[in-house]
Amino acid sequence: EAVWTRLENEAVALFAGDEIGEVTQQEGKGRKEQQEGEEVSEGEEMPEAPEKRKKKLSALGELFQDEDQEVLLQSEIDTQAPSLAEKAKNEVLMYQRFPAVLSSVHPLLWWWQKRDQIPMLASLAKKYLCVQASSTPSERVFSTAGDTVSVERARLLPEKVDMLVFLKKNG
Repeated sequence: EAVWTRLENEAVALFAGDEIGEVTQQEGKGRKEQQEGEEVSEGEEMPEAPEKRKKKLSALGELFQDEDQEVLLQSEIDTQAPSLAEKAKNEVLMYQRFPAVLSSVHPLLWWWQKRDQIPMLASLAKKYLCVQASSTPSERVFSTAGDTVSVERARLLPEKVDMLVFLKKNG
């Protein structure tokens, strides 16, 4: 249970960071456009924003104004999208209901196919599955370089060594 909770929290953190970044970028663009549009010389005063006028209501509208506000507020609450935490919890529950997959199925391909059904978890999988599990390939390259450069071949130029190691590993 603790693992699933941690997974939900990680998904919320990942997506909350994306949304905050998007909002910050949009605010920055808005401020820049506002500054460009309001270029004022030093001697001038800044123009005041026009006040918004309230729409004049009919007698019946004034009578039922409070009830109308309550209806509007309730409809906004009903139509609000679920929070990120609720979305993450729903995706984890959906993931738990998926049938087990054979070990021969490529994990990145499986997550790619499920990205529309569980997008938050698919993003997390992409983030963590791209990390190489071991350092073995890089150690093999260093071993090949050590075999290529020996006491007898110490005068090889670095570019030549790079080409020889590349050919050995990719040949």
